[in-house]
Amino acid sequence: MIKRHTIASAIMIAAICTITSVFFWISYQRINMVYQEETQVTITNIRKQFLKDTVNNIIQDITADRENEREHYKKIIDLRYKTLSYEQNLSGKGYADYFARWFGSDFSKDINENEWTVFLWNDSSKKVLYDPASLVKEDIDKTLGEIKPQMLYYRIIAHGKIYGFIGVSKGHVDNRVKETAADKIRKLKFDNGSYVWVNEIIHYTGGKDYAIRLVHPNLPKTEGVYLSTDMTDIKGNRPYAEELAGVKAHGELFFTYYFKELDNNIVSEKLTYAKLYKDFNWVIDMGIPLNDIRQYIDHTNAKSMKTVRSQMIALVALMVVFLSFGLFLFLLLERFYAKSMRKQMELEMNKDTLSKAHSRRYGTIELVKAFKEYKKNRITDTAIIMFDVDDFKGINDNFGHDVGDKVLTQIVNRVYQVIRSTDCLIRWGGDEFVGIFRGLKEENSVYAAEKVVTAIADLKILQGEEVITPTISLGIAYFEGKDETFEEVLKRADTAMYMSKREGKNKVSLYRKG
Repeated sequence: MIKRHTIASAIMIAAICTITSVFFWISYQRINMVYQEETQVTITNIRKQFLKDTVNNIIQDITADRENEREHYKKIIDLRYKTLSYEQNLSGKGYADYFARWFGSDFSKDINENEWTVFLWNDSSKKVLYDPASLVKEDIDKTLGEIKPQMLYYRIIAHGKIYGFIGVSKGHVDNRVKETAADKIRKLKFDNGSYVWVNEIIHYTGGKDYAIRLVHPNLPKTEGVYLSTDMTDIKGNRPYAEELAGVKAHGELFFTYYFKELDNNIVSEKLTYAKLYKDFNWVIDMGIPLNDIRQYIDHTNAKSMKTVRSQMIALVALMVVFLSFGLFLFLLLERFYAKSMRKQMELEMNKDTLSKAHSRRYGTIELVKAFKEYKKNRITDTAIIMFDVDDFKGINDNFGHDVGDKVLTQIVNRVYQVIRSTDCLIRWGGDEFVGIFRGLKEENSVYAAEKVVTAIADLKILQGEEVITPTISLGIAYFEGKDETFEEVLKRADTAMYMSKREGKNKVSLYRKG
């Protein structure tokens, strides 16, 4: 008999080990797939945030530089205005010469290319005395009307009948900021083959020559090249069309395409973030190759496979060990079975067979445990409630004990519908019940208990042609520092319950200290 049990145990262990090994391998493969997918998503999201933050920081720097440059020129113009206003004793020609000395002679006809926009005229004769950029074509007033909207800031000096215009164009300041920003972007260095580039949109309709490649550290010789939305990468994607559509619709976007990596000629998939800086019509992009993510995952997977192989070998060795101790395991299983039976019996003892609430025996254990927790932590967040059925004796007398049992059962069912799964309901005796509600602070206890009382009051139990509408009176109490045993909190809960009885039943009362 023992031999048969030994063989059966050995066969069972072998089968379990085999099944476990197969399950382990399949589970590993599935977990590994999930891990790879989640790792790729996580790393990609981190890189997206890095790209976005970097581009936004660049845009913030450009905005700050632009504001600083504007303030700088405003101060210079105000300073020159004051300086040129001091020389009131100079004659007309003398003042014109003095005025001209403050500005260079190398002027372009394009206002935006000149640092200064200046000219001097006699307001009586309307004669132009100094106009290095040949701004005045016909009428001075017309010229002023044309150039003022182009100015970032300007001042008009009056020297008798002579007037002078000093200003700086918005375009000139923006051009200076653009040059500075482009130079900064070219000098930016990042790890993992990342870099920033800038495309300047010429027209937003797309098509041929819709933009110009303004800054590109990866391909510096192509700066100044015109771009087309019809251009494709090696996979047939149209990145410039996607970029233009995205910034037009949302001002920014993430997208991927294939492009040459930085510092080598390998073409790989690149994750790119692009954001439109509308004031300059710049699309500021930052990209990072994605191939290293795959390399990282493959490297990690190879290390995991090595570990799994070692674990599989160990598992096979364990199978041999288990076979050797088959009989011993069989005896352990029998003991385990006996223990399980005892647990089942104990579980049945912990339940009240009539109401399906917990038994008083189980409740006593839980109350002791709750009291010990309170003594250890001194945290008053475990509410102890006690309730019984109002006029329950009358229900038994009028309808019989079977109906009374039915009422108790339905009351317990209704209470379980209201309370939390972590709350413990105990049939303490007869129609009296105790509840242990952990994590329920005193300020919320009455509200929670009233939900129970209201739920019971809404209960309607049909008995023949009559309807039984039971109610309960409920008391709440909390452990106190002076308590020596859990029975003391039960006494306070009982006192609170009878307070509810005295106040008309179907109520909740909280026992408060003092």
